Formats: sequence, C-alpha cells, structure tokens
Amino acid sequence: MKKAAAAALSLLIWCGGWVWFSLGGLCLLLIGVFRAGAFFETWLKGLCRSLVWICGIRVTVSGKENFDPGRQYLLMLNHVNILDAFVFYRSFPGKARGIEEESHFNWPVYGWVIRRMGQIPVSRKSGIKAMESLRRAAELIRQKKDYSFMVLPEGTRSRDGKLGPFKKGGFLLALETGLDILPLVQKGAYLINRRQSLLIRPGKVEFLVEKPISTKGFSRENIAELMEKVRSVFLKHVE
Repeated sequence: MKKAAAAALSLLIWCGGWVWFSLGGLCLLLIGVFRAGAFFETWLKGLCRSLVWICGIRVTVSGKENFDPGRQYLLMLNHVNILDAFVFYRSFPGKARGIEEESHFNWPVYGWVIRRMGQIPVSRKSGIKAMESLRRAAELIRQKKDYSFMVLPEGTRSRDGKLGPFKKGGFLLALETGLDILPLVQKGAYLINRRQSLLIRPGKVEFLVEKPISTKGFSRENIAELMEKVRSVFLKHVE
C-alpha cells in the first residue's frame, strides 16, 4: 500500500513538474530574447525554486559566507539525481552557469533552455575533441567574468548514494582558467531520487557551500593531488 501511494505521489509530481518546467522554460526563452541580467536571473532562480517546491524538496543552505560575490569560481557539485540542477540554481547564492555534456543541447525543451541560458557544452569523449572542447570552454569562461561555472566532477550520477570517482575534466578546466574551486555538497538527495528510478520522494536536502580551494601550485603533473584535496572536502559530508 505504501509503495502504491509513493508511486501515485511521484506520478503526480512528474505531471505537475513537467508541465511547470515546460511553461517556465518557454517563459525563460521569451524573456531571454528581450531581457537579460538580473531580470533573467530572478526568473531562472524562481523557476528552479518552484520546481523544487513542487517536488516536495525542502532545502537548507549553509556556508554562504564562503562565497565572495565579487569573485569568479569553478564550482563543483556532487551528482546524485536528475534534480541536481534545479537544487543548484535554487540554492547557489550567486550567478552561475553549468558545464554540460554537448549531447544535452539536442534534447527537446531542455536543450533549448540551456542553450539560451548560456550553458557551456563540452565533450565527455576522450582524445583531441575533448581537449579542444575544454579549451573552448575555458575561453568562454574568461569572457563571462560575472558568472561562476559549475561542473559535476563525478561525471555521472551516483549508483548507491556514495561519492563516485572524480574525472579529470573539471580539474583540467580549473587549471586552464586559473579559478579557485568552490566545493558545493548536497546531502539527502539520494533519498529523494536515485539513478535508474523515476520515483520522487519528497524530503530534505542540505546544501553546503564549502571554503574555496586555490589551484595555485597545481599543474597537470600533480593534478591528482588537487583532485584528492577537493575530494576530501566532499568526503567530510558524504561517503
């Protein structure tokens, strides 16, 4: 009985959330044509805040004092479920955009929205194409100094709620841009939704803004040390 009730509630959330996301995404596209800056940001955060609310997610944010709104960061967030982006934009105190797999830009509705928002595409394939996409991403980041940029260092959603292995791409981008890394940790998200499941369970997420980590003194030769230093911050909160 409990499973049936949970499935029914999840279906209701999906229906309401998808309709609201589609309408909100269309509004963002129209706003983006005529308006930019603070007005667009207000609508973007408002859309994400409302979607998180529709999903029954209560978010508490701590560590805002670790974020300097006058600085640009490379943000790193642990990747738990399909709702991560909405929780991020609802919770992060500054202006930010994401680094996304280039195939996402071909998705219906979502691809249109992120393209207009100014998300940056990168290739997750190895080799020359991936390095070229990282260099293009670094150049775009340098041009948009008013924005911080978020990457998901695990590259894929957690299978069991634990912290997955980190990939080098985001750290190479940090070295290429010279930006400090600002770790963002979310706790409790795995209980709400998990990989290979469409079930959404209302619940609470803690969103933690940790202290920034400088990339000075690090290079490709000792990038593993930088990765381990950042990973240790996440491991204080998640397994």
